[in-house]
Amino acid sequence: MAYRFTAIPRIFQPLPRLQPSAAAARLRHRHPIVKIQMASITTPPGKHEWLVVVPDKPGTTQKRLEVRAQHFAGLKPYIESQQFKTGGAVLNDKPEGDDPSKWDWYGSSIVVVAESKEEVKKILENDIYTKSGVWDTENALILAAKFAFRFP
Repeated sequence: MAYRFTAIPRIFQPLPRLQPSAAAARLRHRHPIVKIQMASITTPPGKHEWLVVVPDKPGTTQKRLEVRAQHFAGLKPYIESQQFKTGGAVLNDKPEGDDPSKWDWYGSSIVVVAESKEEVKKILENDIYTKSGVWDTENALILAAKFAFRFP
């Protein structure tokens, strides 16, 4: 099912269905329509999407940077199987550049497809960031999620 929306900063409002007419054509040129696929995001039967935010333990920035390549290598099977939909750094402040050694790290975020919260926890526990003492998995936020839209 698809809906038509017009983008207003931070607000999406449904547009009424327009009949093809010269007035509607002129309106369409002044106010372009943003098309968004709503809901119906499919996951395999019995699986759900989980929004995960894992904080770092204090003082672990150097260790994080040391094992970062191993962390990325460990992500590869999850990304290729599409079990991880998205993920990345969570920072305490806007980064001033692309050098991770200068970032103010909070932790990591991931959207995971899994059957249960326990399966998500097991994935986190097997990651090099947890094994090397970077992630504070005891304080991880793991929430079942139903995303209304996403962009490719």
